[in-house]
Amino acid sequence: MKVDFKKLKSKDNWEKFISKQKYTSPFQSWNWATFEKNMGRNFERVGVFKKDKLVGLLPINKISALRGKYLHLRHGPVFDFEDKELWMKIISYLKKKACSNGYWFIRISPLIKKKSGIKYIKDLRKSPMHDVDAEITWVLNLDKSEKEILKQMRKNTRYYIRKAERDGVEIIRTKDRRYLKDFWRIYKETFERQKWHAYTREYIQKEFETFIKDDMIELYLARFKGKFIAGSLIVYYMNQAIYHHSGTLSKYRKIPASYLIQWEAIREAKKRGLSIYNFWGISPLVNKDGRLTAEKGHPWEGLTFFKMGFGGKAREFIHARDIPVSPIYYLTRFYESMERWRRGY
Repeated sequence: MKVDFKKLKSKDNWEKFISKQKYTSPFQSWNWATFEKNMGRNFERVGVFKKDKLVGLLPINKISALRGKYLHLRHGPVFDFEDKELWMKIISYLKKKACSNGYWFIRISPLIKKKSGIKYIKDLRKSPMHDVDAEITWVLNLDKSEKEILKQMRKNTRYYIRKAERDGVEIIRTKDRRYLKDFWRIYKETFERQKWHAYTREYIQKEFETFIKDDMIELYLARFKGKFIAGSLIVYYMNQAIYHHSGTLSKYRKIPASYLIQWEAIREAKKRGLSIYNFWGISPLVNKDGRLTAEKGHPWEGLTFFKMGFGGKAREFIHARDIPVSPIYYLTRFYESMERWRRGY
């Protein structure tokens, strides 16, 4: 079987191929690669061809960081995973690229369901990093009416939505980049309070500016008594609305503005005709007294409880896999294992 690997220059061809996949994410999008390039990263969009037919995509981010040098295919590669012969061609290509350019390993995190039978991928070495690619997400199907969606929420979640409305919280939905300064003030206070490993202001701004060109993102801000007290960035891609970055001011934590933001974002997703509202990453879940709940003590425990309150279900993909091509990889493995332990994951 002859397979060719070529840099893909057509946005339409890339996005059309992604649209045919069962599971998709913004990390696979053409615009995500553009954003990475805007951040100064060395990113390649590679198409996989059989007899001039596009059969796969390789979104390759070439990482040269303190913790190591590697090729990162975030939510990739994208191809038919039942085709093991094609995988052998892809991995041979990636290994050759990594070795010839001095990279230590290849990291992939394809959107393969955890319970799938794709054994040849699942048997690869698990990455020592914690879940940074939203491998466990909480998703809400939008095929029900607003009334039915409200009904399936946790009782307290419905109460907090109504309370925010009674308290006079107003939700502003905007594509105006000038409001990013208001969001950054909220986000910065939140990650400092929570001791998160957060994104930079430049990262947030460039992501917004890249995605806004194709109507892929909106900023939701909650205003209370003339002051913005909470905010979220919602990404729209394929059939999903995705809850991405968010924050709340500690002074107003008793005002449940974040609940109303999520409800307004869910309503907007329905208006857009989308089928999924994706709350993005959650902690591992455990069965407690016959029901699923967040893993106790996990850094995302509270956030997971919040997301689950809106109703929905967990969707779990396999953990990221590493393919070493140099013994130096084990330095990265040790470093990332210690980081995971230090952060409590």
